[in-house]
Amino acid sequence: MKGIPPTPAASYSSISEEFVQDRGGALYRFLVDSLTEYAVFAVSPGGNIISWNSGAEQTFGYTQTEIIGRSFSILFFPEDNETGAPQHELESALIGKQRDFDRWLMRKDGSQFWGTNTAQRLHDAAGTLLGLTIVVRDFTSVYLAREKLSDSEQRLRLILESVHDYAIFSVAFDGTITSWNAGAQDVFGYSASEIMGCNYSVLFSPADVVCGVPASELHEAATNGFANEERWLVRQDGSRFLASGMLRPLQLGPVGEVRGFVSVTHDVTERDALAQDLRRRAQYDELTALANRRTFYEHLQRAISSMKQRSSKLYAVLFIDVDNFKHVNDELGHIVADRLLAATARRLGYCVRSDDVVARIGGDEFAILLNGISGVADASDVAHLIGIEMQQPIAIDEHNIHATVSIGIAIGSLKYHRHEDILRDADAAMYAAKTEGRARFVLFDSAKADGSGSLDLAADLRHAVERNELRIFYQPMMRLCDMSIAGFEALVRWQHPLRGLLQPAHFIPKAEESDLIVLIDRWMLDKACCQLADWQAQGIVSPRLKMSVNASSKNFSRMDFLGDLRASIESSGLAPTTLRLEITESVLMERSKRVDALVAAIRALGVEIDVDDFGTGYSSLGALHDMFVDALKIDSSFVARMDSRNGPELLKMVIALAHSLGMVAIAEGIETPAQFHRLVALGCDFGQGFLFAVPLDAEGATRFLVEDAVIRCS
Repeated sequence: MKGIPPTPAASYSSISEEFVQDRGGALYRFLVDSLTEYAVFAVSPGGNIISWNSGAEQTFGYTQTEIIGRSFSILFFPEDNETGAPQHELESALIGKQRDFDRWLMRKDGSQFWGTNTAQRLHDAAGTLLGLTIVVRDFTSVYLAREKLSDSEQRLRLILESVHDYAIFSVAFDGTITSWNAGAQDVFGYSASEIMGCNYSVLFSPADVVCGVPASELHEAATNGFANEERWLVRQDGSRFLASGMLRPLQLGPVGEVRGFVSVTHDVTERDALAQDLRRRAQYDELTALANRRTFYEHLQRAISSMKQRSSKLYAVLFIDVDNFKHVNDELGHIVADRLLAATARRLGYCVRSDDVVARIGGDEFAILLNGISGVADASDVAHLIGIEMQQPIAIDEHNIHATVSIGIAIGSLKYHRHEDILRDADAAMYAAKTEGRARFVLFDSAKADGSGSLDLAADLRHAVERNELRIFYQPMMRLCDMSIAGFEALVRWQHPLRGLLQPAHFIPKAEESDLIVLIDRWMLDKACCQLADWQAQGIVSPRLKMSVNASSKNFSRMDFLGDLRASIESSGLAPTTLRLEITESVLMERSKRVDALVAAIRALGVEIDVDDFGTGYSSLGALHDMFVDALKIDSSFVARMDSRNGPELLKMVIALAHSLGMVAIAEGIETPAQFHRLVALGCDFGQGFLFAVPLDAEGATRFLVEDAVIRCS
């Protein structure tokens, strides 16, 4: 070990005495020994310890007897002695006025501590160099705290540099950019070397800079403690993106002045596009881009209110149905049928003014609101123009389709208070046009309608159950992972004596306007439960196979629905765990203690609750979570637009939402193998649609089960 050559022992006492006399004798010794938190000792020019205070004894563990005369290299680690560190420190201090050095030192028991050391040269009165006075303090706790802080800062720097989705940067009070993380480079395109020192305004459009937006944001953050904005910012390449950012004061001076800011900015362009797409989907029909039923109702209600305020503002409603659409759908397929509807929508748009509203109400039905007309003639002219427009064949692939329409017209008047009333009359007139031979329009005649009653669909519907005119169809629900049959959804149809087999869109809205929907739902429950119990008794279905039945929101406003549900289950002998109730998002949004209690009681029976047509309403995540829903049924419009720009992301988001809340995801309207495979890849649990089977009557559904149909999607 490289040590420091010892000073001869005989000279220690004389040097020590001279040192003490030079420093004030007994008083100096008293003062030095009183410094118990500091190790104060002296070493000769050769490195031997010649004095040792009580603080040194406490710090290092050596007594004066043990340490006086020994080389001060004993206080260093063997590794430091090997490298000559003690000799280097001694020589450096002897040739300079003062030498400060911090390092790990060693106690008598071998333990280590971080010492902060100050060495001062000692001279006698004649100026002769006597050695060094060394003051050592144990700063281990401070050192470790600094190391911990440094480690935290390093981890923070690593975190900031690893966050690539967020631009995190700091700005001086004058707007100069002073730091820039990797995420900022990814978001804005500038490297740190390119942007550091530039003004914050370089990230804004020239128009915003002219208006003083960057400076006002900094001022707002300085004044209010933050500035939280969504605005369009500019990348290095000149492209714009919607940014969601928060600007906060980075440092406050001793009197509260702002010295800088930190900005956390995120590119939300895609999120905003998805949100706008969801809003658009809530207002417009996906297939035709026309206003949807809800939006049309809102416009129509405004027209009704406006006429009551100013009776001169006349309006009319045209209810339009595509003739023989079912034939096209069955013969040429759904894709051609959908394109026919889209072409019809475009032609309807050609026939109206910009302030009129064209909507797809459902299926092959459309409606037009004519605003500001002068009388019946204006509405008749538009209907006539539509008839002429639709006479031209529609070319779809190799097909030339001659599609005509039947139109019912209802003229607005002060007798109408609700949109349902005038739509009912326009719908009745449309059915009259169908009865008279199609491809024509009929003006609603209230006297004729009230006299015959044949145009009042609601009146016919009241007798549909007692006349046994309702029919129940079953659409298979498939387990997508293995294509096994997981269950059926029960769907209602109306075999009208004059109008044929009507789809739910033709009569359910009218049933919802009254308590007729309650009667229909009870009939559906009884029939569906009995059918599943019958299949179970025959042994042709798995005990796990479930039956889904729609339940109107009106049922959740009456507690006796629970009794109806129990009665249907008990009379059929069905296990409650094989029954699923499908509710609309409106039930979630119109919650009350009574609704919550009813849902809890239904689930206590073992019956599952599914949300039907999810994505078309405005249900909240809190409502979904609190009501403990079992499944989300993804509306078919999500599936239909799977190949659009944001289609897969929307589906992925809804499926992930379902799974995160402990639910299963069920996709409706699956029609192509490509849709099936994409849904499987996204992790969707169940699906139904024409790819697997159309809605089947009881006999067809039984045959489907008996044959154990295997659907191969290639």
